[in-house]
Amino acid sequence: MKHQPPKLARKIFEWYCGHARVDDLLGDIDELFFLNLKNKPAFVSKWIYWKQICSLLFSYAVKRRKNQAQVSAFASSSFSPAMVNSYFKIAARNLYKHRYFSVVNVLGLAVGMSVSLLLIVLYLHVCTYDTFHVNKSEIHRVITTHSNNKGEWQLAAAPFSIADDLEHGFAGVKRIVRIRTGFNADVVASSLDLPMRGLYTDPAYFEVFTFPMISGNPSTALSKPNSVVITESTAKKIFNSADVLGKTFELKNVKRTRDTVAIYEITGVMADPPPNSHMAFEVLVSLSTLQAEQQTYTGDFKNVRSYGNQYVYVLLDDNLVLPKLQARLDELSEASGKRAEAKIKFHLQALADIVPGVDLSSLGGSLGPEWANEGFIVFGVICLMILLPACFNYTNISIARALKRSKEIGLRKTMGGLRNQIFFQFITETILITSVSVLVGLVMFYFVRQEFRDMMISGNALDESMFVNGSALDLSLTWPMAFAFVVFALFTGLVAGFVPALYFAGLSPIQALRNQTHKHSSQGRIRKGLTVFQFALSFCFIIGLIVFSRQYSYNLNYDFGFQRENILNVTLQGVNPEQFRNQFSQLASVQNMSMSSHVLGVSTGVQSAASIDSGDSSDVHQIFADHNYIDVVKLELLTGKNFPNEIWQGEKYMIVNEEFVKRFKLGTPYDALGKLFRIENKELEIIGVLKNFNYRSLRKPIEAFMIRTDPNQYQLANLSVGITDSYKSLSQMENAWKVIEPDKKFEAGFFDDKIRDSYGFYKTFLKLVGYLGILAISISLLGLLGMVVYTSETRTKEVGIRKVMGATTGSITLLLSKDYLTLLMWAAVFAIPVTVWLAGMIFPALQAYHVTLNFWDVLISLAILLTMGLATIVSQTFKTASTNPAETLRTD
Repeated sequence: MKHQPPKLARKIFEWYCGHARVDDLLGDIDELFFLNLKNKPAFVSKWIYWKQICSLLFSYAVKRRKNQAQVSAFASSSFSPAMVNSYFKIAARNLYKHRYFSVVNVLGLAVGMSVSLLLIVLYLHVCTYDTFHVNKSEIHRVITTHSNNKGEWQLAAAPFSIADDLEHGFAGVKRIVRIRTGFNADVVASSLDLPMRGLYTDPAYFEVFTFPMISGNPSTALSKPNSVVITESTAKKIFNSADVLGKTFELKNVKRTRDTVAIYEITGVMADPPPNSHMAFEVLVSLSTLQAEQQTYTGDFKNVRSYGNQYVYVLLDDNLVLPKLQARLDELSEASGKRAEAKIKFHLQALADIVPGVDLSSLGGSLGPEWANEGFIVFGVICLMILLPACFNYTNISIARALKRSKEIGLRKTMGGLRNQIFFQFITETILITSVSVLVGLVMFYFVRQEFRDMMISGNALDESMFVNGSALDLSLTWPMAFAFVVFALFTGLVAGFVPALYFAGLSPIQALRNQTHKHSSQGRIRKGLTVFQFALSFCFIIGLIVFSRQYSYNLNYDFGFQRENILNVTLQGVNPEQFRNQFSQLASVQNMSMSSHVLGVSTGVQSAASIDSGDSSDVHQIFADHNYIDVVKLELLTGKNFPNEIWQGEKYMIVNEEFVKRFKLGTPYDALGKLFRIENKELEIIGVLKNFNYRSLRKPIEAFMIRTDPNQYQLANLSVGITDSYKSLSQMENAWKVIEPDKKFEAGFFDDKIRDSYGFYKTFLKLVGYLGILAISISLLGLLGMVVYTSETRTKEVGIRKVMGATTGSITLLLSKDYLTLLMWAAVFAIPVTVWLAGMIFPALQAYHVTLNFWDVLISLAILLTMGLATIVSQTFKTASTNPAETLRTD
């Protein structure tokens, strides 16, 4: 016949139907095609044929026949308990039978899961913050967004003027609490001065927050000036008893104002704040203790630091009032923004959203532990980077071993096994492995938990909110955490086992029984891709460890621009500076001496400075120091003179750096001399300009800086020493200290050590990167080891034949190893540009003064990667290549 049905449409239909019996359907549509040709044009008949084929492709009839073709007449789609029990038995037997691969899979998954267990425990602990408050759902904090031409600040603080406004009868607000940070003092107890930290707050504090009171009236405890509520542990530390209600005690150096002494009355004793509270304190002081102007806010909002230590909390009748309250805050925001000539926005933040929550600045001091969501996101990404390669290992090894499992699958399908039953069997096997892995990972978790906790506590993090006081970090296990571990094991089992289970369930019985599962190369490409990804990740960790080690060494040996060696910093602890100077100047080991408020190169204060000539103002970093300071630390004075050596009668002068001159556009350093600036309502004259130096951490660039004089601000004595006998010299200093302050311990540390300690973050980070690197490399090597062992096992007969034909052990070792060495090289090829890009992005953001990635870093990292990979590969391939061919070929 001249016209025939479209061959392409027929072939597509046959390919789609596979082994399903559809001859009757094809016959029917062929018959319809020829009937249409009698009364319709050929192209119309072919078009109708295509439509009928497409209709059948999506028909239930074809789908049902395809499903029937996959199983025999003995198949059953029901899941019985006996069948599930059988799956677990088969899985256990397979794990035991192939013990080597089971151990490799369990160890790889356990190593990957151990880090994730840390994240789960940490996050679940943080999610319990502030849940103990009875009114937790109705408590909100007012936070601030402040934007101007200098930048944008997201503040946890808000000015007290908001509380003053809402207190005037705003409907729906039950209570308002103001909190001010910054209470620091030394309590005099048993001839000892003990440091005490706390908060200033309103009498309504205990009506809003649920902190149990052991003794005292919560409603009136903070109503009078100089009244305090102390925690139970603080009472026992000071008085050796918690029964201290009504007692008075003396506080010195209140708010670090030297020689300030005040008497406070204990009007309440409360239980210690729980570890999961976002407020940490030893004492609560009545807000009325402060001067009247400090109990409110009357500023113009231009300087964000002017209210950076003020916090406002509201307790609502119910959350229905939130829209009206936010509308009122918007009105206050607009009025404040106009006064500040900036964009200011006040928001409400629910108590449950504080921890964990958005990353907010605490310019005037934090209330307690802060855990930002961003930190958990980074931690989660790191966990995925460790866990996913472990799952890839399992996928790799499982698919590679498909040849040995194919006959089992083919037989099961021939006897009636359904696709979903095969899938469920292999998922069960994977979940069993991950359950064992999570137990092994739990053992690893116990070993690393304390070290992880110490790192979190002691380090200075990039995100400092992630590092808190030890009492606030509880990593002990609870029942909810145990349940989370079970869910995590199931989830990991699904992730790791989904691809292998789907692959095995999709095998054709005929192909499986003929061992044709590796006919196509797509599985091989997937395995190779996963291996390359694992070792690329390992390479990134290796190079990261090397570069961060260089960065740490760079920081310690960096020239800050001042003298660090042979300077001993002694903490004054409230001692009169002149009294200290007179006593210690008599020691032979003390060559020179100065006084200062901060440790240069570690920390500074910040104060707003305004030019009297131009009116320009800006925040400026500052320290307070005396006339000897520049000589002691060897700062270079470009022009002008030092502070005069005279009896201090008030601030008159300041010395600035070159950046200060540039910031205020004062011309040359010489032109800056004599310029007047208003600072804290004082007019100070520039009498000298210093060459730029790193007055703070190398993580920050050099900015405007000034040195001022005020003996009331001195916290440290800087002793230039020439010590030959350290023990004798320090003993003499301790004796001299006891003469002027017998009740306090002599506290001193070398300048260089202080700076070294300030970069302890890098030691912590090196530990973290090293630990994660070891995990990533271990997982990659375990996966590689499993693949090499399997390849060696499947090629033993080939190796035997090659040896009989004269191949040497070396040539066979190379033959078995070259494919894996190629994968390692590809991993390096992909990882090197990625690492270079990441280094160029991370290091400038991490630190202003930093090392750069160089050729030797890459070369050393590559050598380490190849050495470890080669050792793993050769350890198995050489063993296989050395096998006596008589042993491998005796059965053939």
